[in-house]
Amino acid sequence: MIRSQFRFEANLTQQDYQKLGLLALRWSHIDHVVANCLKRMLGLTDEEAVVMVFPLSMDTRLTRMRELQKLKPLPTQAATRAFDELNLIMKGIQAVRNNVIHAVIMDGQADQIFELRSKRRGFTKTEIFEAEELTNYAGHASLVLRYELGDKDPAGAPPPLPGRPPIPEFLQSLIQVPKEQ
Repeated sequence: MIRSQFRFEANLTQQDYQKLGLLALRWSHIDHVVANCLKRMLGLTDEEAVVMVFPLSMDTRLTRMRELQKLKPLPTQAATRAFDELNLIMKGIQAVRNNVIHAVIMDGQADQIFELRSKRRGFTKTEIFEAEELTNYAGHASLVLRYELGDKDPAGAPPPLPGRPPIPEFLQSLIQVPKEQ
């Protein structure tokens, strides 16, 4: 095996790698479940969704879901709440995800900075890990929405959507919680 030449690797612990990998897999699964939600809203088969839905970005999927919701309201109040929460929270989750997946890790910092030059944005490793609770919440919202749209899970119905966790300070500018909430 060719030895890695990347200097940042020695600055991350095995626990860091494990947490980053876990978060990355959760983000991928949320992405997949949201695609299945759009597929259900459009009444597409799995094969049609592979062509029409799965190639779309998360932004585009959520935009199309908002547009469809205006044409035909979601079937239940639980679906509406889950979608509203997912739509709100994903603004922050997407930023964190993109910084982890597409960023470079800057050397020489006490807390590594995942810098995404294209967005002129950086998050520290600590901030990324602070987004875990929101990631779990987004995952839960996506599963509730999928279930309410009629895509039944063989494991059964998900529990009701829990209360929204606090928005970490570093994401508050991205996640604009309506005042009445």
